Amino acid sequence: MNQTNQTVEIEPGVHSTRLDNGLTIVTHQMPLQSIAVGAWIKAGSRNEQLAEHGVAHFLEHMAFKGTKNRTAKQIVEHIENVGGDMNASTGIEVTSYYFRLLKDDLALGLEILADILLNPLFETEEMDKEKQVILQEIAATDDDADDVLYDKMIENAYAEQAIGRSILGTPESVMALTQEQLSGFLAKHYVPENMTIAMAGGASHSQVLQLVQKHFSAMPAQKPVSLPVAKFTPDSVKIKKSLEQSYLVLGFESHHFNHPDFFAQQILSQLFGGGMSSRLFQNIREQKGLCYSIYSGSWGFDDTGMVFIYAATNGDNIAKVKQLIYNELLTLLTDISPIELTRACAQIKAGQMMSLESPVSRSEQIARQSIFYKNLIKIDDIISRLEAVTLDDLKRVAKDLFLLNQAQNTPSDNLQVSDLKPHITVEVGS
Repeated sequence: MNQTNQTVEIEPGVHSTRLDNGLTIVTHQMPLQSIAVGAWIKAGSRNEQLAEHGVAHFLEHMAFKGTKNRTAKQIVEHIENVGGDMNASTGIEVTSYYFRLLKDDLALGLEILADILLNPLFETEEMDKEKQVILQEIAATDDDADDVLYDKMIENAYAEQAIGRSILGTPESVMALTQEQLSGFLAKHYVPENMTIAMAGGASHSQVLQLVQKHFSAMPAQKPVSLPVAKFTPDSVKIKKSLEQSYLVLGFESHHFNHPDFFAQQILSQLFGGGMSSRLFQNIREQKGLCYSIYSGSWGFDDTGMVFIYAATNGDNIAKVKQLIYNELLTLLTDISPIELTRACAQIKAGQMMSLESPVSRSEQIARQSIFYKNLIKIDDIISRLEAVTLDDLKRVAKDLFLLNQAQNTPSDNLQVSDLKPHITVEVGS
């Protein structure tokens, strides 16, 4: 092997290889009879031009609808005949295709994976049928208050940018998509340097590597297309919808995946609203009974991120709940206890360790590390980074995320809601 094709052992059982054409293979061999194997492509709705809105998701559907070697029915039958299953998903920055199989069927899985990615037909008849399926998916999303809420949050957080447009597209944009747009998006973005083949389970790295080289090494090297830097656009939106409850989400711009404070950001979000012991749950749901559901979360993207707070409540309580959330945010800026840090850190560590017990979760974890971090991180190193976060780090990051620069040195007793950074507010309800 030449230098660019060498395999690196990250830790026992975990390996990474980068082929000459730029494609990366990452694996974690586990004492299991099954495997999860798939392709993760660093391309999603964010890579779309306006006239292509919805093409990344449509491509994910069409990949399974027939190739030069198999019909759509044959793709399904060949996997299910050996007891396997398959799935795929499209995100803002990543699209994934993966199979769950017995380890003896690794060769079949990788051969079909290569077939659907390298040889799709995009037949007009299949496209017309699948467009109708996606229209139903869009309609189902429009019926779901949570989906509407989050779609509107990111749409307004990154207004008039691809990163903010809905992943599914609109009925109009989906119906207008063409074979040329599907083929063009595939050729432009499904390039080796954007692609990671990941496997977790009972197969070895050498087995996976040999098969990936067989099926994917002929792909020509090609530079990925660079994307515009995301610009956060604070806004306030109210959507009238006839519902029994009202829904609220507040979103603040936060750090990207590779930021040094991303681990602290994750812990901060966890202790604030990540579980039943969190502040939001205890202080607003348990003590005051004002919400059925309330939590916070943290998203990371390639060059931006978002920390958000979600609440579902009676419409009459929406203003009160919003004010209580703001009060909790102001308190968070100066008052975090050691036990909160310890508990939140333990919850995230447990989630990381539990992912090792699921080949599907583990394969996705190492694929995303390869895509966003450009290398794999030892579990022990992840734990060390989490445990290295201090109370001072959390307070500093909280101020950085939520507080205006001119209010950084304001005494905690004098902080007001007006001192919080501009952010996204979306309300859905009657």
